[in-house]
Amino acid sequence: MRIIIAGGGQLAHYLIETLVNHNEDYEITLIELVEDVGARIASRFEEVKVLQADGTDIRVLQDADCMQADYYIAVTGKDEDNLVGCHIAKTVFSVRNTVAHVNNPVNLELFQLLNVDLFYSRAVLLADMIKQDIAQEGMRVIFNIPNQKTNILEVELSPSSAAVGKTLAQYVFPGQTRVALLIHADDTSEVPTGSSIMQAGDKLLLIASDDDYDEIYDNIVARRH
Repeated sequence: MRIIIAGGGQLAHYLIETLVNHNEDYEITLIELVEDVGARIASRFEEVKVLQADGTDIRVLQDADCMQADYYIAVTGKDEDNLVGCHIAKTVFSVRNTVAHVNNPVNLELFQLLNVDLFYSRAVLLADMIKQDIAQEGMRVIFNIPNQKTNILEVELSPSSAAVGKTLAQYVFPGQTRVALLIHADDTSEVPTGSSIMQAGDKLLLIASDDDYDEIYDNIVARRH
């Protein structure tokens, strides 16, 4: 697999180290404008080809065989360079996957508008982690669906919930919430149907909007005395 990485900072260093340690057949080219930064990567990873150049320069990308690349990954400290690099890689060289780090979350919409395949902001990822760390006992986010308000929750059915003893068809869940899997207290599980009966202690995997978290917790999870 051929991978081109634009930007040789610490993030690129960790990425290359991770890829190399996987012992996969990766052919990695790093493009870095600052000579000392590129030299550090070259001295650390002999298997990486390092070009001292601008990762948004079409001639440089030609020299890097960008037309044959499976991934163009932009991790410079400048969002404008990451955006332009990904756009050129996709539109000029038809790279299958373009990936970009977005330094300023305000710019995320621009990366979406220009159809960068995968983009992320470490600041947003950290904020999402904090947001997903639901403090209520018996309820947690187990998967965040990118760019959506919908997530997958795991909730434990409270003995005092009105859902106990009801079938899925009988109980009205908040909003557009849907049950993806029903895990019983004896560790057996079932793909839910309308006739599936919910019991105290069951765990439900729910596809739900974050707008409905509070209502889900209050009506399904919370222990009421």
